[in-house]
Amino acid sequence: MTTSTPSTTGTSSRPEPEGADLASSAQPATGRPVGSRFPNISRWVPALVLLALAVAFSAVYYVISPVRVDLSVDGQTQSIDTRADSVADLLADQDITVTDADSVDPPLDAELTEGDTIVVLFARPLTVVIDGSETVHTTTKLTVGDALEAVDVLIDGAAVSVLLTAALPRTGSSVDIITPKSVTLDVGGEALDVTSTAKTVGDVLDDEDIMLSETDTLTPSADTAVTDAITITVTRIRVENETRTESIAHDTVERDEPDLTVGTRKVVTEGVDGAQDMTYSVTYTNDEITLEQVLSTTVIKEAATEVIAVGTKPAATQTIDPGASAGGAAADLNWAALAQCESSGNAEAVNPAGYYGLYQFSLATWASVGGTGNPVDATPTEQNTRAQILYNRSGAGQWPHCGRHLFE
Repeated sequence: MTTSTPSTTGTSSRPEPEGADLASSAQPATGRPVGSRFPNISRWVPALVLLALAVAFSAVYYVISPVRVDLSVDGQTQSIDTRADSVADLLADQDITVTDADSVDPPLDAELTEGDTIVVLFARPLTVVIDGSETVHTTTKLTVGDALEAVDVLIDGAAVSVLLTAALPRTGSSVDIITPKSVTLDVGGEALDVTSTAKTVGDVLDDEDIMLSETDTLTPSADTAVTDAITITVTRIRVENETRTESIAHDTVERDEPDLTVGTRKVVTEGVDGAQDMTYSVTYTNDEITLEQVLSTTVIKEAATEVIAVGTKPAATQTIDPGASAGGAAADLNWAALAQCESSGNAEAVNPAGYYGLYQFSLATWASVGGTGNPVDATPTEQNTRAQILYNRSGAGQWPHCGRHLFE
């Protein structure tokens, strides 16, 4: 049950709404309503929330927004938008692994900024063989020429096995270098000095357009490595068949003739030389004949044997003064020509057949004209005198082969 209490203020006796006492007790003493210090604050709450979100988003965007950089790997360049913080992060994002031997510029710990260019050059092996001596280098250069220059290999005037502009792959490459050398070529006896970058003796000949026949010889061999100041000798050898017509010397036989005085000789049958065709295998070495071999012989004219009658009749005994003058017609004849024909002008000439001196006396004939001993022991003057005596006695027939020269 509800009990009513009379009002002391004289107001209506209607009951107050529930909670009215609390509201009235919260009123300030001034009598202003609650909340009058922040009028309409509820209208600004949504705007403030949006502003806070915008600031937060801007901060996050600034932190994680991408930058554009150029990445060059072994000369191949591409532009990349990246949110990587450093060069190392960028390479990791691109699955690029580098080693200490590789070149990275700027370094791995460098921070990335808009417009940066990152250059990566991978290390690669380079094998250099200079005149047969091999050295292995590591380089990050991209062409053979740049790599050789980087490792201080001089190539001025040298022969290089690959183009200097050729790309140097990551797997590496091998380069043969032949330095210029002084070479002396002796070809067929003629010397020629050249400067060559050929690797072998055979290469030198190819460069100089020097061809070898099957019979030529080469020193040193074609596969010999070329060294400075080397001498290469090419000997020109050729073999030819040649046919020549040559004489066949006639034989001479002597027969005793009792009707002729001792010391007298007479040609009974004149000898005639024959002729034959001779075919030779002739070897020429540098155009000089060094060997001849007979391949065949064909007689085209037979030789006629000369027959000489030799007197066996004893000569009449006579005394001849060895110092006597020959005189007569013999004095005006050409004795020098006769001596040249008989003995080549040699006063001591000896023919094994038994003839001696300038005029090839037999001992019997020499004695018959007053000579003593052997004609080769007599002076040329005495031999000449005895020859004139013989001529005055028996004529030019005493010298069947050479007597005609007396009248030249």
